[in-house]
Amino acid sequence: MIRQNKYIWLTIILVALLLPSPALAWSFSIIPPEIKIDNISPGQEAEFNFTIHNKDDINHTFILTTYAPEEPGRRLERTEFPDATWLSFPRQVEVQANSETKANVKVAIPAQQEWSSKNWEIWLSVTPQDKDFLVVNYYIRLLISTGEGGEGIEVGSHKVEGNSRIVLIMEVVILLLLGYSIYYFRRKEKSK
Repeated sequence: MIRQNKYIWLTIILVALLLPSPALAWSFSIIPPEIKIDNISPGQEAEFNFTIHNKDDINHTFILTTYAPEEPGRRLERTEFPDATWLSFPRQVEVQANSETKANVKVAIPAQQEWSSKNWEIWLSVTPQDKDFLVVNYYIRLLISTGEGGEGIEVGSHKVEGNSRIVLIMEVVILLLLGYSIYYFRRKEKSK
C-alpha cells in the first residue's frame, strides 16, 4: 500500500511538471528600472522617458499606474510622494511585436515653498493588459528630490537661487560702476 502511494505521488508530480503551466511568462522588460530626479525646484517640471521592450511575437498593450510603496519598501530617508497627480504619463502604451516603445513622463511640483528640500519615492507600475494568466508587474522606482525652492537661473556652472538674484545684480552693477570709475579717472589723468 505504501509503495502504491509512492507511485501515485510520483505520477502526479511528473504530470504536473510535464503539462503546460497556466502561468504565462511575459516576455517584456523595462529600461531603466530606476529614475532619479535631483534638485527640481517647486514650480518647475522635469521630464524623462523609459522604454518598454516587447520580446513576444504578438502586440501587447501595457497599463501604467502609480504605486505608493510602504515605508519598508522605500529607500532610506525617502517619504511617500505627496500627490500622484503631479505625474503625467500615458495610461496605456501599445508595443508592437518584437519591438520597443518609449513612454514619456512629466513631474510637476507645485510652487509652494512647503515642497522644497524634500526626498520622495513613488513607483510606476507597468502591467500587460491581457491578464488571462499569472502576470508579473514591473515597477520603475522614481526617486524625486526638490531643491531650496524659487526659480533658479544658471550662471555659467553656478546656479543662483531666487533671492540670490538681487545680490548677483548688485554685484554686476558695482563692478560696472567700479570699471567706469577707473576708466574715467585714468582718462582724466591723461588729459592733464
